[in-house]
Amino acid sequence: MTACRSKGGESKVFSVGIRNPRRSLFICLAITLAAWASIAWGVIEMNAVGRETSGSGLKIGLALLPAIIGPLMAWNFWWAMKVFAAMRRGEKQIARWTVTAAELAEFAASNKERNALGSEQVNDWSPPRASLSSGIEVIFAADSVLVGDTYFALAITGPFRFTGVRMLIEGPPVIAFRTLATYANRFGMRTMVGELRIPVALRAGAEVTRVVKHFEQVAAREIVANPNFYRSRMRFGLIGAPIFFAVAALGFVLGPSDMSDGDVSIPSLMVIIGMVAGGAMLILALAAWLLDRAQTRKR
Repeated sequence: MTACRSKGGESKVFSVGIRNPRRSLFICLAITLAAWASIAWGVIEMNAVGRETSGSGLKIGLALLPAIIGPLMAWNFWWAMKVFAAMRRGEKQIARWTVTAAELAEFAASNKERNALGSEQVNDWSPPRASLSSGIEVIFAADSVLVGDTYFALAITGPFRFTGVRMLIEGPPVIAFRTLATYANRFGMRTMVGELRIPVALRAGAEVTRVVKHFEQVAAREIVANPNFYRSRMRFGLIGAPIFFAVAALGFVLGPSDMSDGDVSIPSLMVIIGMVAGGAMLILALAAWLLDRAQTRKR
């Protein structure tokens, strides 16, 4: 997830944070089911007429990518739901405080002024527009923060990462992370500089110092906040790749001539999906290995 900022400094098309992972999970599952239904419809249509048609080809071709990516995204948001619940239970937290409604209002006014300074000063987190009488809760874990209902991973590698952390003392107390967000567009890869500002409760006390010191050490690569994060994804890719390649091999065995005569049958779909998904798993494992090495490399 990446952020796109306007020149005026206020609007963002996408958020780098995760909100409402349950809703996102259901959306991904719905897209996955629709994609597989489209593929099945295309296969049934081909079997009915005895050949591939432009309609059946479109039904299969357009649905193939979301049929593969959808389950992976669904798994990602399912994992996010577990992380949300664990942080709210207090697991692996390093600090926790509640920003009162008055403190939040003061922060929102200061945040708006800072956003107007330029695109690099736009906050990656947007405070709620409606006044919350109960305030919001801020929970820091070793590699993330949950501010209100929005989760941010705080890593030094990956498409969204931070390069430094500091306390802002002008106005209400704020912890500010300098962030980099890398995303792809039609011209290639682009990296945007930003800032993630988290409000601090006046009663937070020593917890604020603990948070700043911890993430200073993470940014300096003195400690690795979550050594198993990339390693678990590496294992996932290395386990998934042979499974999908086995599906492709089974497709070759069941229909060795299907790919040569131009028809797309169940065995040939197994070959296509197995090879594409298996390759994606290998890319995931390689990317995780490279990012794991990057976060443990000393400066």
